[in-house]
Amino acid sequence: MHIYRTRVVITSSRDPSIRVRNFLNTLQFVLPDSIKINRGKKNLRELFNIAVSLGALYVVLVLAKKGNPYKMLVYDLQSFSTKYIFRLAGLSLPLDYRITLNKIRNVGNIKSVCIRNNNCIFLRDFLIDMNLFTTFSNKCQIYVNLEEISNKECELLFILATENVKFLRVVMEAEKTNANTNFNPYR
Repeated sequence: MHIYRTRVVITSSRDPSIRVRNFLNTLQFVLPDSIKINRGKKNLRELFNIAVSLGALYVVLVLAKKGNPYKMLVYDLQSFSTKYIFRLAGLSLPLDYRITLNKIRNVGNIKSVCIRNNNCIFLRDFLIDMNLFTTFSNKCQIYVNLEEISNKECELLFILATENVKFLRVVMEAEKTNANTNFNPYR
């Protein structure tokens, strides 16, 4: 039996729409060493406790507006602070490309997601924290192309390496985080 380390816990606000759930399921596939937790009635303290017990380093919380994923908050579980805040300005899910999650699942256990082009400086640390890296290896199962739209906005395009088919597009806009934004659930 092989045990994988959980690096990232992905969850949403309470009672997410189908589109938000689909986005969470897709994120679970493209972020190596990640696990999705259904929030249910859990408060943030309970979510952080679960994430810490799993040995995770980060919690990614996806917020919705009018049924669509709107913001991504990334919490650092080592410093108990909000590390990144991104507004999701545009999103195309696998179903929008007429690709089912089963087709992505057939790729197997995603272990390597590689960045082909990284023209977005403000996303560099976030991508490293999420265990995505730059490489030119043939062992990549998924490639990510990053294109800077403006100095605060960047498009991420995820492509299945085996079939050279795009299946996820996310436009992320960086929002400023306050370095003193601590959320220590143990206070």
